[in-house]
Amino acid sequence: MQALHLVRVLVSAGCRVTVVCYYEHDASVADEFRSTGAEVRIMGLRRTDGLLHLVRRLLVVLREVKPDIAHVQYVAPGLAPIIAVRLAGVRQVFATVHQPGRPYGRKPRMLIRLAARLCDRFSCVSSAVAESWFGARRNGRRILTICNAVDTERIGRLAAEAPGAGVAEALALDGKAVIGVVSRLRREKGVAVLLEAMRGVLERVPNAILLVVGDGPDRPVLEAQAQAAGIAGHVRWLGMLPPDETFRLLGLMNVVAVPSLYEGFGLSAAEAMAAGRPVVASAVDGLVEVVEDGVTGYLVPPGDSGALASKIVELLVNPERAVAMGQVSQRRAREHFSLRRYAVGIKALHGLSRSDTAEAGVRL
Repeated sequence: MQALHLVRVLVSAGCRVTVVCYYEHDASVADEFRSTGAEVRIMGLRRTDGLLHLVRRLLVVLREVKPDIAHVQYVAPGLAPIIAVRLAGVRQVFATVHQPGRPYGRKPRMLIRLAARLCDRFSCVSSAVAESWFGARRNGRRILTICNAVDTERIGRLAAEAPGAGVAEALALDGKAVIGVVSRLRREKGVAVLLEAMRGVLERVPNAILLVVGDGPDRPVLEAQAQAAGIAGHVRWLGMLPPDETFRLLGLMNVVAVPSLYEGFGLSAAEAMAAGRPVVASAVDGLVEVVEDGVTGYLVPPGDSGALASKIVELLVNPERAVAMGQVSQRRAREHFSLRRYAVGIKALHGLSRSDTAEAGVRL
């Protein structure tokens, strides 16, 4: 989603954009990129082919496209594309890192710092991410912080629509207190902690229901955990859903949980806030910059299922407080995480304006 927002900003600034996907891809996401007016190149490489093969194949593509600027979304193997664009003689190179460095060791930190040296500008999605990788070295013009963005207007509108009474009835949500989590089902997202917390929630709020939106490799283990804990009847596993459907479901949730063990930014928290929902999140990394404790929701120690349950219950039994916090959340999302604010940062990063890129015909 952030790469899609990036492309939209660059296209709107008058750039000719080519999106290069070198490994696996989702066809519907590729179509989203094409709908912006960008060209999409699907390389279809296998991760087992090795980094040298990736660099060689990227050099072929880069020499065909001849970009003036390359912007690498820094996920593994981020250093290889940066080396490729440098070898291809691209005039300016930018990169963005989304994950915090805290869970990683010395070698990844050294590689990230090397990558930053090879780039003209290196952006981080939160101050916590910048601090975790670079510490005091982040000062200066080379390493910047540009927060991720959410489409606050679209999310707010769709959440207000909600998915309709039929969906609530199908999920047996009528008269229930609804907790939501929107997440990949992987260990670092802390969904196991949330399932443990649900036992405490149900002791105080017996009609509580947890909606789990998302999928991932840990789903079978998490479903087994819910079954063993005796809470399976209070959990709805909805799988991966299209964004608009997810945003409408946010309208059914009384509170959204983001129990991540680490988190570069906290996109699902920002989306929930844009939908006008209070958030109970782990006090880690970028989430501390997204959620204002006691104002837009609550921050709890990571991995602490008791604290997580306590704050969720506090909002469920005080619906007026939850609604008030949700209203403040929505204002905060619009002020700090809107597409408009993001566009300003991206254009400044690239030194772009609508007039000069249209005239220069810049290609990215």
